[in-house]
Amino acid sequence: MEMTAAHEQRETLHEDVLYPEHVQRTESEEFRRNKRVLIRKLDLPCWVSGSREKREVHHIFEWSLWPSLDPERVLDALHAFDPYGFTARDPETPITSPDDIRNLLVLSEKFHRGIGTGVHKISFPIWLPQRAVKPGVEITCDPGGHTAKAAPKKAA
Repeated sequence: MEMTAAHEQRETLHEDVLYPEHVQRTESEEFRRNKRVLIRKLDLPCWVSGSREKREVHHIFEWSLWPSLDPERVLDALHAFDPYGFTARDPETPITSPDDIRNLLVLSEKFHRGIGTGVHKISFPIWLPQRAVKPGVEITCDPGGHTAKAAPKKAA
């Protein structure tokens, strides 16, 4: 089988999102409470890297899209993507808020909002594999290509 050499491929992702009318975002008491549980009480690391540096809390289902989402379908999807087991422990209670702990994920600043690495900045098929890269390997880079490390070559 012919091998393709390690290389950088630059993509431009354009999103045209129709955000519904929604109130101005503020941290709700529910969000603050759940953030404290995730970061202080449970001391969960970044879901991607395992780091405990610069942790933030991400809404799996985007906060500003909540008015357009069907809570039953959100709950159904969170049964499939349940990184901390909260949905399995509370499988039937309806989700009435995007700040529900079942809809939250701890990420470092880099993998939350980082240019070239953050869930808000790159496509899911590229963001998710960052969790599974081999030690010492990076599969993403900043827009200038400054942090990329190509995958190691296979031994001949």
